[in-house]
Amino acid sequence: MKKSCTVSGTDTGLDKAGRAREMAYQIQKRMKELKTDMEKSMFANKARSAGGGASARILGGIGSWVTTNTANVGSGGADPTGNGTDARDDGTETAFEQADFDSVMQSIWTEGGKPEVVYLAASQLQVAIDNFTGMNNQRSYLEASKTGQNSIVNAVDVYVTPWGRVEFVPSRHVRNQDVWILQKDKWQVANLRPVKNEPLAKTGDSEKRHIVAEWTLVSLNEKANGLVADCS
Repeated sequence: MKKSCTVSGTDTGLDKAGRAREMAYQIQKRMKELKTDMEKSMFANKARSAGGGASARILGGIGSWVTTNTANVGSGGADPTGNGTDARDDGTETAFEQADFDSVMQSIWTEGGKPEVVYLAASQLQVAIDNFTGMNNQRSYLEASKTGQNSIVNAVDVYVTPWGRVEFVPSRHVRNQDVWILQKDKWQVANLRPVKNEPLAKTGDSEKRHIVAEWTLVSLNEKANGLVADCS
């Protein structure tokens, strides 16, 4: 993966408000873009590929690895092989339900996993807020802030089940139909070339640099993770 930027000598010579050097500012922006691309790739439903003379290498996203602990797979859908060589087939979407979530949590526990975090789209987090039930749901919690104002809490931060305690984290990079239940230490980023800022050859009066990285996503044990699939 790479991001590049070009800054003219004129931009370098200007005294701009809010930043000392234009190139440093542009590099910072490209670094954030690269990190966003990396996160998006991790959650992608894509199979890995070794590439070739005319095609790039592709890392297998989480969707190509998790196959053991799944629920709510819709009509026409199918789990992947589980080794990254094929993507999962999406099926007909149905509602995200607490029973399916609990079923996946139990399945992960049975397989020896210890899930700790749930990544999901904003719309599915709202479903959890509105529809998940528990023994403490009838209580509202008001907290006085330092300014003397009260806060009304309407969120699911932590969900406790007999099979583990998980934190809900909304992500812009998770597909709407996927609710991922993950054990983070069973995933790893393997770097062939860590993220690096390198200069490129000048073109006329312009300075060029690029941010480059070669990496892949490693599944250390897919059975420690799960998915509620095909959520409408």
